[in-house]
Amino acid sequence: MARANRTDDNSKVTALRHALQARGLDVRDFEIEEDSRSGISQLLGMAGGVLTVRRRSTGEIRIYASGPGSTWFAAILADLDRGYFRAATPAGAFHRRPAPASSAIWV
Repeated sequence: MARANRTDDNSKVTALRHALQARGLDVRDFEIEEDSRSGISQLLGMAGGVLTVRRRSTGEIRIYASGPGSTWFAAILADLDRGYFRAATPAGAFHRRPAPASSAIWV
């Protein structure tokens, strides 16, 4: 698979990086790959291939058709707006905390 995340000459990857930055996301946390020769894209008859977006910190992976006439960019933006690539919930958020003990001072 050709890795497009290491070069800046790919307009799709550049556009996606700008969209991630505009939403306050760290681009370094995302792995973006465009593959125009994958077996999946050929099997499904997608002339332009597929674009795979993976957020490293959460492991979330989404695959988009990236050929001519596809709506890959709108689909990625919609997924970002739906929260599919949101940050992982900190493990501490799931811990139960005991209720604070009442401290009464008797006078």
